[in-house]
Amino acid sequence: MKFPLMIISILFIFSVGAASVDSANIKKSALVFDSKSWDFGSVPVDFKIAHSYKFKNTGEGDLHITKVDPNCDCTSVSARDTLIQPGDSSEIKVVFHTREFYGMTNKRVFIYADDPENPITELDYTANVEFFHKLHTSEPKYLTFLQGQNAKDVKLINNSDNRVGYVIQKEPDTLFSISKLQGSLSGEQFELINVKIKDNLSKGTYFTNFTVTYDTNPKLRLTIPVKIVRW
Repeated sequence: MKFPLMIISILFIFSVGAASVDSANIKKSALVFDSKSWDFGSVPVDFKIAHSYKFKNTGEGDLHITKVDPNCDCTSVSARDTLIQPGDSSEIKVVFHTREFYGMTNKRVFIYADDPENPITELDYTANVEFFHKLHTSEPKYLTFLQGQNAKDVKLINNSDNRVGYVIQKEPDTLFSISKLQGSLSGEQFELINVKIKDNLSKGTYFTNFTVTYDTNPKLRLTIPVKIVRW
């Protein structure tokens, strides 16, 4: 049976129009990070340090994280969730092993998702390995907790003549708590910050950290690794 050319044309236009409407009605995801960059500041050599990049699905459709890919064997990266519903938040955790580095280091990781506007998102971080400012620093540069050790002090130091404020940002884990997250130091003064490990951790070795930002100009940062061993 043959259809007139006009009817065939109308059917074609209708099918194309219907497909366009269906495509327009598809709910799309949208991957939006709070920040795509992180500065660890000064860090000691041969430690694992971590940072969690927080993000949100601001679209109307489900967001799928399909792949995470660091550009260096020194970095591991993981997604807390691979399926994020509209309006929900999650995080990407990056762990950098400073063992083979010295001085200023910059690395990147790539996040693949089904966001049609941003199918690949680049995250980056910097660290200054084994370089510490003499005026604004800490003692010790890292903390190690062995079996039976649950709390230790870190001395935040201001060796300059001026008052300096500080802010502490810890990783969003529950491995430890810090007695004070912000304050100020008078010239040539220090302050003790107590770090307490969570009770009843299961057997294993844990790596975490916190970052101190001194309110100098420019701002100085240092990240203090925390290693916990339980057996």
